[in-house]
Amino acid sequence: MRKATLFAATAMLTLSTAHAAAAQSLYAFGDSLSDNGNLFKLIGYPPPPYYQGHFSNGPIWVEYLPGLTGLNFTPGQDYAYGGAFTGNITVDGVDYGNNLLGAAPGINTEIASFTAAGGHFNASDVVTLWGGANNYFQYAEIVEADPANAVSLVTNGVASTITQLTADTHALINLGARTLIVPNLPNLGSTPNFNTSALATELGNAFSTAHDEALPVQMAMLHGQTGANIIVVNTQQLLANAIAHPSAYGFTNVTDECLTTPACVNGSAATQNTYLFWDDVHPTTHAQLLVAEYAAASLNGFEALSVPARLGTSDQQNFDALLSSRMDTLHAAGTGFTYNVDAGNFAGPTNTSTDPAQKFSLYITGSGSFGARNNQGANLGYTDNGTAVAFGGDYQFTPTLRAGVAVGITQDHANVNEGGSVDDNGTNVGVYALATRGPFYTEISGAFGSNTYKIKHNAVLGGNIYAKPKGDSYSANLTAGYVFGITPNLSLTPSAGLGYTNAGLNGYTESGDPLLTQQVENQGYQQVLGQAGLEAATILHIGGAALSSYASAGMQARLTGANSQFSSVFTDEPLVPLTTTYPMEPVAWALLGAGINAIITPQLVGSAGLQATAFKANGNDLTVSGALSYRF
Repeated sequence: MRKATLFAATAMLTLSTAHAAAAQSLYAFGDSLSDNGNLFKLIGYPPPPYYQGHFSNGPIWVEYLPGLTGLNFTPGQDYAYGGAFTGNITVDGVDYGNNLLGAAPGINTEIASFTAAGGHFNASDVVTLWGGANNYFQYAEIVEADPANAVSLVTNGVASTITQLTADTHALINLGARTLIVPNLPNLGSTPNFNTSALATELGNAFSTAHDEALPVQMAMLHGQTGANIIVVNTQQLLANAIAHPSAYGFTNVTDECLTTPACVNGSAATQNTYLFWDDVHPTTHAQLLVAEYAAASLNGFEALSVPARLGTSDQQNFDALLSSRMDTLHAAGTGFTYNVDAGNFAGPTNTSTDPAQKFSLYITGSGSFGARNNQGANLGYTDNGTAVAFGGDYQFTPTLRAGVAVGITQDHANVNEGGSVDDNGTNVGVYALATRGPFYTEISGAFGSNTYKIKHNAVLGGNIYAKPKGDSYSANLTAGYVFGITPNLSLTPSAGLGYTNAGLNGYTESGDPLLTQQVENQGYQQVLGQAGLEAATILHIGGAALSSYASAGMQARLTGANSQFSSVFTDEPLVPLTTTYPMEPVAWALLGAGINAIITPQLVGSAGLQATAFKANGNDLTVSGALSYRF
């Protein structure tokens, strides 16, 4: 904190990168849509012109996803196999195994093998599971052989598949997965495998429509049972949009397969990627990229939900610092991590009360800041810059008690890691009081802020996703200290304090691409921080000017504020709730400071200083400060 100022400029430089926290890793399970060559290594299928054993003409969606999200990923973290069923299929006593292509793993055995090898996930990892289509290809063949029982085969096939897929998802959760991406199925009737006749189209769509209706119900159930967050990417609607508006997505052909069209398969990669389908069921790599972009935008948008309230908390604390700065100047003592000289008088134990001649005073004070927060688990970090300005007045009620009120404006802009931004504009009002008794002093303050946020994050097709929620913030602070006058020119000031903040947002619904918008419930982010420190200060008179220097060391600690949560849903999948848990501040970290103050005239004081955090797990900061204060 700094003294009351006519102007204060503060620059905050991060000492750690914005992604220094333990990074999330990506793991993939599923079928050919997620297979990066596993089946090819096993049986040599699919051959060229398929791309490097992929079921496409290029990389698949899980290979694009890391570059769009910052997730760590190696080829060995992909366990998907082409042809995989969600589990064994048995119809009328006939066992069809667990893979459409024969002796290869099914999704259930992919997970079983991973488990047997000691595989597990960290809470920050992201796990994808996309499957079910191969089951329905197998059931479609059974329907063709027994069309009289088509309705029951579809009904029972979907019920069995959803049951197995739910069990697969639960198995991944039991291995530690807390964030999963489980896409639904596109309309199978729109693929070249089914779109050749009305009857085949109807059958393909019957499977996928029933699947997509049942999937959210089961994923919501798993969330309720385990607390794991499951993002259901709506590939059904994505494919429908691409077919309805192909040029918007970069396609010229959305019905035929490139692989059997000579002009396409023998053409350039750019020509091939004008087709939606590479073969009769699999998308081209361009379509795979679109799936990855929607999955990434969904994941990033969800993991950025905690940023506004965290930013609002920082803004409220910035305003609190202005109130604290004012109280520091009033008792002319070293407090916490700063020091001030008051009109040439040294801040010794005989001069800790305010000047009784100044019954009432007005002031203006301000600050500017730049900072950064690391990614923490499933919460994205951000870099931000902000300003805070306050105008107030206080009155000397007794020689040892002075109190006042201030109003202020705070503004902060954050650029969210992996894309997007948040702006916070606040109007604040606060009250404060300073009590002194000899070398003892006590500062107390309380404040309220009304905040308006502007949230923006990336969409896929032009424009962005927006929201403009409102919220309130509250705070209360208490600091006490003792000024030891060691010599006429040296003082030591130990101090300790508590600070409480509560930043809340009203519920809101985003606007933009309906596949990416979220409906977010009311939320509140609370913190109680404790701090303690020791400051040494000296004073030197040079001509008509008085100079002081100070050095400080101390610590801050998180006392409460763990695990606050709020819920949200994607508006296209409203049955599947998600839960955001705010990241916790580290348990404790160090604060170091140093600076110099100069009394230019009896009314005008200038200062400059440095403050740094150390051993703070979510990123260290360096603060460079400068201030001018004028006594009226």
